[in-house]
This record gives sequence, C-alpha cells and structure tokens, in this order.
Amino acid sequence: MAKRSSKNTHTGHFGVLDPAVAIVVCVFALAMLGVSVLFSASLPIDADNPYLIIEKQAMWMGVTFVAGLIVLKLNLEWIRKLVWIGYGLCVLGLILVLIPGIGSVINGSRSWFRFGPFGFQVAEFAKIGLVFFLAHYFSLIRKDSGTFWKGFMVPSMAIGLVVGLIMMQTDLGTALIISIVCFCMLYLAGANVFYLCGSALLALIPVGYLISRDAERLSRLTAFLDMEGNKSGDAYQVWQAILAFGAGGVGGVGSGNGRQQLRSLPEAHTDFIFAIVGEELGLFATMAVVLVFMGLFLAGVSHVRKAPNSYQFLLASGCLLTISIQALVNLGVVTGSLPTTGLPLPFISYGGSNFLVMGLCVAIILNTSIAWKTPALNDTNRKLKEI
Repeated sequence: MAKRSSKNTHTGHFGVLDPAVAIVVCVFALAMLGVSVLFSASLPIDADNPYLIIEKQAMWMGVTFVAGLIVLKLNLEWIRKLVWIGYGLCVLGLILVLIPGIGSVINGSRSWFRFGPFGFQVAEFAKIGLVFFLAHYFSLIRKDSGTFWKGFMVPSMAIGLVVGLIMMQTDLGTALIISIVCFCMLYLAGANVFYLCGSALLALIPVGYLISRDAERLSRLTAFLDMEGNKSGDAYQVWQAILAFGAGGVGGVGSGNGRQQLRSLPEAHTDFIFAIVGEELGLFATMAVVLVFMGLFLAGVSHVRKAPNSYQFLLASGCLLTISIQALVNLGVVTGSLPTTGLPLPFISYGGSNFLVMGLCVAIILNTSIAWKTPALNDTNRKLKEI
C-alpha cells in the first residue's frame, strides 16, 4: 500500500495559536467589555431611555459585523484598482463637510454628515483611505522609496492634503492619529529617515502656530502642563478621570455603581470610558485592558512578518497601527499622560463611525491572513492539457 504523504495540502485553516485567532479574541473581549460598561456610563444622557446608547452601539456592532464579512470576501489586490478613486472620494468628503448646511458641528468640530438621528464622520474613513493609498503607492515605487521626490514629497503632499482638511475641521485628534500612522508607514516603506525626522521637526512650527491661534486648544495644552492648578477649568475632565481611578482602587466599586459619570465626568461614554472601567472594575480590569491591546498589537506584528509582498505588508501594518496608536493615545489622555485630544478608545467607547472603521481594520488584517494561507494555485482546479 502506498504511504500517504503527511504534507497538508490545504493551509487555509487557523490554529489555536494563530495570530488571526488571537486578534479576534482580543477584539471580542474589548467589545463585550465596552457593552457592559457603556450601560452605566451612558445613564445621564437620557434618563427616560437608559438603553438608548446600548441600542445604538449594538446596531453599529451589527453593521460592522456585516461590513467585516464583506471585506473578508474581497480581493485586496483587485481593490488596488480603486485606490485613487477612494483617495479622491476621501478628499471630496472632507471638503464637503466643511460647507455649512452640508456638514454638521458636534463638540466643536465640523466633521460630520447627519442623516436623521445618525452621524457619519468622514475623517474616520480617511484613515483607511490613506492606508490603502500609501500601501499601493509604495508597492509601485519600491526602488525609489528612499528618494526625495517619489519616496517623500509625493506621499507627504497626499498626506498633508488630508490632514490639512481635517485640521480645518478643528479635529486635531484625528489629524494627529493619521499623521503618526502615516509617519510610521513611510518609515516601514523605506522612506529616508533624514527626510522624515526633518519634516516632523518642521511640522511643529505650523502646528504650534495653529494651536496658538486657537484659544481652546491652547488652554488645553497649558492646563495639561499644570493639571492640578486647572482642575476646575480646562483640566476638569482629566482630573475627574483621575478621581475615578482613585475611587475604584484595586477591586472597583462594582459594575453599575460608578458615580463619576452621573455628576462629574463629561463624555464618560466616549473619550473617557476607560476611567469608568477603572472606577467600576478597578486596577486589575484596567491592566487587563492594556494587556489585551498589547496582545492585539503583538499578534498583529507576528502576522505582518509573514506578508508575501510590500503592498499587503503595508496594508496590514497600517490597519494595525491605526488601532494601536489610537488606543495608546486615548489611554495616555485619560490617565493624564497626554493632552486632551477627543479620541475614543477602540472597540470600547461609544461611537458608530469609529467602531466601524476599527472593525474594518480588523477585517482587512483577517483578510490578509486568509489570503496568505491560501495556496496561489489550487491543484484540484488545475486543468491538464494534452500536448
């Protein structure tokens, strides 16, 4: 009897220790924690309908799940044909949202399209648009990625146009995240480090000027430098968040027993939900959240190292960085380590546009994982021709 080959011809299965499985588990854990904490964090918003925020978040989770399944089925190589169209639509949307009567102002930022009770934040989707653009562009100019014009100026102008339009909406938090993610992608793509560092230093001049011209942003920065002295002013939110962590201690006051969101902590269900986690569930829960985000990042790093080409490497890396950097910045803001930026915590905070975009980033990473495990040529479908 012929000995059966031990070689597995189908490599598309996921093992328990597969990075994709670890990413899914981390995201699911964060989303479930978000749902459990959102209920108490959103109670002050509408006392007559305490389930309002939970219902909306559940709806967005459903939309994200369906959209993620669609993305899993897409051919990412085929999508490259639409990258320039996608970039153009992002720019067009960012321009339209600045027009009064078309764009809406929420929390001081004109960055929303309103459709009845629902809001759509264009800048969030620009994150994915730029990731696709940079991944596609640098895969085309691999030999010139270290040059000044093709490897630095052209992508910098494309990034600068999007970031500039977002800054005109006074959404500096999203502009910051996009800038950091794009900076890292340029570095990973092989752009000259001297050009990158020089541009980062030069960018401090216009950013400093814009902050100095914006009284609200300037006051936030000065309040960060003297938080205790401004605890009744512009540092009020962060100070109340720190008090929430202190009230929670090691074990927390119990789920649903938090008090900061009822009286003192604005935006508890969005930007500062991590403080509610600390108050209600305690130190161990906050450490667990940090460890889960760290596990998600490390699993993503393990995954992108297996990329078959530069396009998919940069695409998966950009999506991973988008999630991880936003999480890091939010955690830094809530704990008083960074100035207030107004960014939600991925998968935990309330917010439809952000939850959808973060979910799409995960779906893209999972899509690459499936694609990299599937053989380029399936022997069972090979057609033999007689010569």
